[in-house]
Amino acid sequence: MTRAPLRGRLLPAHLPPLLPPLRPALVSALALLLAACQPAAFVRPDVPVPESWPRQAAGAQEQDAASLGTLPWTEILPAPELHALIEEALVANADLRIAIERIELARAQYGIERAALFPGVNASAAATRERMPGFDLRENQVGESASIGLSMPAWEIDLWGRLAARTEAARRDVLANAALADGVRTSLIAEVASLYLELLDLDAQHEITLRTLDGRRKALRLTRARFDEGVSSILDVRQSESVLAGSEQALADQRRRIAQAENALGVLLGRNPGPIARSARLEDLSPPAQPAAGVPSDLLRRRPDIRAAEEALRGAGANLDAARKAFLPRITLTSLLGFASTDLGQLFDSGRHAWSLQPALGLPLFDAGRLQAGVDLAEAQQRILVEQYKATIRQAFREVSDALVAFERLTEQRDATIEVVDANREHLRFSTARYLAGISSYFEVIDAERQLFDSELSLAQTRRALHQSVVRLYRALGGGSTGAGP
Repeated sequence: MTRAPLRGRLLPAHLPPLLPPLRPALVSALALLLAACQPAAFVRPDVPVPESWPRQAAGAQEQDAASLGTLPWTEILPAPELHALIEEALVANADLRIAIERIELARAQYGIERAALFPGVNASAAATRERMPGFDLRENQVGESASIGLSMPAWEIDLWGRLAARTEAARRDVLANAALADGVRTSLIAEVASLYLELLDLDAQHEITLRTLDGRRKALRLTRARFDEGVSSILDVRQSESVLAGSEQALADQRRRIAQAENALGVLLGRNPGPIARSARLEDLSPPAQPAAGVPSDLLRRRPDIRAAEEALRGAGANLDAARKAFLPRITLTSLLGFASTDLGQLFDSGRHAWSLQPALGLPLFDAGRLQAGVDLAEAQQRILVEQYKATIRQAFREVSDALVAFERLTEQRDATIEVVDANREHLRFSTARYLAGISSYFEVIDAERQLFDSELSLAQTRRALHQSVVRLYRALGGGSTGAGP
């Protein structure tokens, strides 16, 4: 009895099909793989943001369009000399040029990572002529081979998005370096303005000291004449000489500080150390009546260091995504297209064309914990950058608040110091008159001169500090930055 062949026969109805029970498992595995392919969504760390600045005066809360940080830097201090110095620094400053080159460095690295997403093509040619023992090992045989064509090196097909995640991390590094360069630009503007204000302050102090020195020389001549006439004592002469020497000492110290400040500013400008030409006077500069800081939440968008910290954090998330996807299988493809022959003279004859296609699948099974260590490393770096991001925001809020309170209190201090200078000037006038009339001693005149001298120097320093508080507020608000983050 012959058995009917199985080909073409249907399975009996009582036998369940084998494929349907496997479908849920395959669907689940496919879903897990597809989920692994999706990049993790970026979640910005939660940092409490105040609704308004606590120390900003009432009525100064304005929209971002009127905020000091949105104004061009040429409007912060109306000094054409300063504007020219800042323009020069923005062109020639070494730190800014280095920061810009770091952007190019990061952009080149991004190009390297991005190129891995695409297959490469090489032109290759090879020829071999050899003499080897034959199969019977009795005599050597001469053989040759040649090939020419196009080859594709091993190219990883980015099925899960691991290479795309590395490319995204490199792109975020470019954006972070661009924001850092923006921060260097803002800092450079503030540093040039601060050094310029310091020079104007030292110029004012130098002028005050010269004026005081001239008055004390006249007072010394007068005191010596009165001593010669027997009206005053030698003690008055010695006190006058001591006060004059103190003024000369202060003058020498101011000249030293002026030269050092000029050298520092010259380096910022990309020059060799040397004098800085200037003609402006500190008292001619007028700070704004009440600078507006705008809305605190806008600080997250304007501050370059906050933008850089966020981009670095996004890049860390992409690096973590790539580290996790390293556990998934890798598919590589190698191919060749060209001509091959065992006879060099027949390489381009008909029928000598050749091609090869070599797909490969690799799955890590044991690596002594290297891949997991990579994930742990990426997670630790991400946690560090989260804390740095939060700290950067808090520091930004602090700098704005400090600058606001400094402007408010220094305005009050300047007004009070002006009154002190006026009162000391009258005090010196009356003290001199009393001394010449023989009513008081010369010590009273010296004390009045000292008080006037100190108060005038204090007024110059307070004016400079007031202008610098505006510069610091401008810097703290991210003023002078070239763009905003995403």
